[in-house]
Amino acid sequence: MTVLQRATEEALAAVGAALPGVAVGPDDIGAPPKPEMGDLAFACFGAAKALKKAPSAIAKEIAAALKPSGLIAGAEAVGPYVNVFFDRAVFAATVIEDVLAAPGAYGNMPSRGQKIMIEYGSVNTHKEVHVGHLRNICLGLAAANLQRAAGFEVLSADYIGDIGAHVAKWLWYFDRTHPGRMGTDPAGSVPFDRDFGKIYTEATQLAESDEKYKEEIATVQRKLEGHDPVWESFWLKTRDICLEEINRIFAELGVHFDRDYLESQVEEPGKELVAALLAQGVAKKGERGAIIVDLEAEGLGIFLLLKGDGSSLYSTKDLALAKKKFAEFPDLAASVHVVDTRQSLYFKQLFATLKRMGFDKPMLHLGYEFVTLKEGAMSSRIGNIVTYEDFRDEMRAQTAKETAKRHADWDEGKVKKTSWAIADGAMKFGMLKQDNDRPIVFDIEAALSFDGFTGPYIQYAHARMASILAKAGKVPSKKSSAADFTGAEYAVLRVAADFPEIAAKAAAAYRPSLLCQYLFDLAQAVNDFYRDVPILSAAEADRERRLIITQAVKAALARGLALLGISAPDEM
Repeated sequence: MTVLQRATEEALAAVGAALPGVAVGPDDIGAPPKPEMGDLAFACFGAAKALKKAPSAIAKEIAAALKPSGLIAGAEAVGPYVNVFFDRAVFAATVIEDVLAAPGAYGNMPSRGQKIMIEYGSVNTHKEVHVGHLRNICLGLAAANLQRAAGFEVLSADYIGDIGAHVAKWLWYFDRTHPGRMGTDPAGSVPFDRDFGKIYTEATQLAESDEKYKEEIATVQRKLEGHDPVWESFWLKTRDICLEEINRIFAELGVHFDRDYLESQVEEPGKELVAALLAQGVAKKGERGAIIVDLEAEGLGIFLLLKGDGSSLYSTKDLALAKKKFAEFPDLAASVHVVDTRQSLYFKQLFATLKRMGFDKPMLHLGYEFVTLKEGAMSSRIGNIVTYEDFRDEMRAQTAKETAKRHADWDEGKVKKTSWAIADGAMKFGMLKQDNDRPIVFDIEAALSFDGFTGPYIQYAHARMASILAKAGKVPSKKSSAADFTGAEYAVLRVAADFPEIAAKAAAAYRPSLLCQYLFDLAQAVNDFYRDVPILSAAEADRERRLIITQAVKAALARGLALLGISAPDEM
């Protein structure tokens, strides 16, 4: 139980003792509008109704009768509310105890004994990884970390689009523009470079210029799905090149998956499943021989499962993937799909079709809006995307320049390591600070600022605390803390105490943005503490207590950044 939960229970018990015969509960108590008004506020409307008295009169009676004990120091009546004040010395010492007991696990909830799978990072081979994918990766990573902190056992999974129309289009165009190379060259003769993904854009533009090209591409897809040895061999070579690059990017971003899925692994099982659904009457033939499921009764229209020429679709494979996941992990409490909001209808259709099959497993679509450019939405089809590598290089160049300027005495390796930590933090925080349902227009200059609502601002607050501790040398044990806490000391610990509740809310709502806002508030409180309270130059007793506070708030900042997938450098 967190210190706030304990304090709330004690406050409710104290209020209940002052109101014999009246039921009070968590819904009656919460945070007041301003910190100076108290730590908790009890609303007297329910009690007033039960006792048939004015709420303000009830508030005065409670405040007069409430007895201090444990974490509760006292109360005062303000209109229809009773503002409850914590015992600062006891509360602050308890916060420190909670944080420093296990800094790397601060805010963790007890195990729920449930396992969930979060599928994200699902990029396509034969296309460029771009800034829009970065939001997917950052959201999935943070969601997985938050769910683990909330007590779930989390399996993270990626689902790579390594087969389908986009691959057929890429191979078709490469064969047209590099005649004679397919089927003869070893994989090393087609190395991955930044032009690799552009082939898809060029292929799309050419395909749209003449209808005959679309049929040629469809023929390539049928050959791939029919395991034509020449086409399949070249597909596997180029796919493996792409997968190596994709995995390098994942590793660079600190992303690890417990389970890797490929679309090609579920294509054949998907076709078999669609055939079974057709035989069972769950699916039927539609126009031009396509296989469909009629979901009009659910208000979801027609769901296409297989093309008329027998070629697979995303739905073909997703049906089989759902069964595969739960066959491998039958104890999954939920399967979460992190995919952009354009696919909202698709996932409703997918889940409804699975239910029609009798596959009623808990599945969730975690959607998010686009990362946009000033010119509009990015599209690999028309070639106006910003690749992840270009985006990363621009940010890393700026942070390296600034870091080298600030630390002329650092060697190249240290500058490189720190500048990447700052760039990575700026990218991830910039992708997470907006609610999932809001689009992002990413501003590199703003994201890299050490001031304002940014990742580097929070990282810098952590680095400041680390610097103080490094200069102090030996940090005293938390047991040596004095009993008295000043206002500035209590203020920063009061914010740190909110961490477990905020992390739990962010996990429950799948909204890392809540944690981003909280960490910004905590960093502001930390900076106020740093500005207003002398630490290293203070008298011995105050110095020791403040060093312990410094250690605790540094740990809270680091833990929050870690849940977002962001590192917390000690120097910046």
